[in-house]
Amino acid sequence: MILPRQTPDRPWSLDRHLAEHGTRRVPDLLDLVHRSGLRGRGGAARLVADELVRVRDEVHATGRPGVVVVNGVEGEPLSRKDVTLLATVPHLVLDGALAAAGLVGATDVVVCTAEGPVLQGVRRALAQRPAAPVRLHAAPAAAGFVAGQESAVVAHLDGFAARPRGTGVPLWRKGLAGRPTVVKNVETLARLGHLAAHGHQPDTVLLTLAAPSGPRVVEVSAGTPLDLVLTGHGLDARGGALLGGFHGTWLGPADLGTPLTVDGVRAGVVRPVAAGECALGVCADAVRFLAGESVRQCGPCTFGMPRLADLTGALAGCRLDAAGLRELRRTVGLLADRGACRHPDASARTVAGALVAFADEVDAHLAGACVAGRAVAA
Repeated sequence: MILPRQTPDRPWSLDRHLAEHGTRRVPDLLDLVHRSGLRGRGGAARLVADELVRVRDEVHATGRPGVVVVNGVEGEPLSRKDVTLLATVPHLVLDGALAAAGLVGATDVVVCTAEGPVLQGVRRALAQRPAAPVRLHAAPAAAGFVAGQESAVVAHLDGFAARPRGTGVPLWRKGLAGRPTVVKNVETLARLGHLAAHGHQPDTVLLTLAAPSGPRVVEVSAGTPLDLVLTGHGLDARGGALLGGFHGTWLGPADLGTPLTVDGVRAGVVRPVAAGECALGVCADAVRFLAGESVRQCGPCTFGMPRLADLTGALAGCRLDAAGLRELRRTVGLLADRGACRHPDASARTVAGALVAFADEVDAHLAGACVAGRAVAA
């Protein structure tokens, strides 16, 4: 497992970490990362080995030292898995970051997370590490949903507004301080640290369950049906679920037996929809939030996102007719594959998924009746 079996009341010290994971490091780690198929756990699920190779090759070609950024921003409002890892096993995350630094030729590792107790704990963990050729830093993160996007994290660390840079020069070529940069989220690097120490990565999925009592982080075996996880933690999802965060995938009630996979969970957040709760209302709330988090640096964000939120809210509130639904579908289509940072694209896909997963509810709302038994104020 990546998480401790019992949640500690304080972060594991370096001594406790070494007692669990040891000091041995496997040989030929990059080949092992390739063979393991390790993917990023921040949402994009890209192959980690491919990204490491790009940065390594750029470092060798240019002679500029690389940088590894530990992305603990976690702008997804329901997610807590990355801060949980930093608050419990920071040295496992640092092991992964240092392993990445060694593979790509980086001389600096920067841990970026929200100001507060977790960042203070990271700084204490850094102070416990022995002297090494790689410099270790901790920096406070910017707030906001898109502030967790990798190029926005780098922009913030460089002293600029935390805005995604769009589709220009990639970070592996020109990232922090103009240097080749690897940006990986906390869970990804914790798994890399585990792989470096043990030669394998746990076949598990780390989830934040958005429970009514507050977010709950759990680690379950990959392939476990989602409905078993939810019922095992006393959560009602008879109305369906949003899997993977606000840019995730909607599952209708009939699809809750879906096995959990890395590609499926993406950002690792599950938002169950309880019986008597309107899934379209949950979707409208999510889209309204996403529209408010736009940095408005392109037309799709400035104009398309507010319109998407208005139309989705009208549907949830039983105020949309057939013509309005056609406009909603057209807006979804116009935003697909658009946006400097893909925020409009991902948001539109969230709405498109809800229209499919809850088609019966859409029909009921067009007729002026919410299948959950109530109209939803938008």
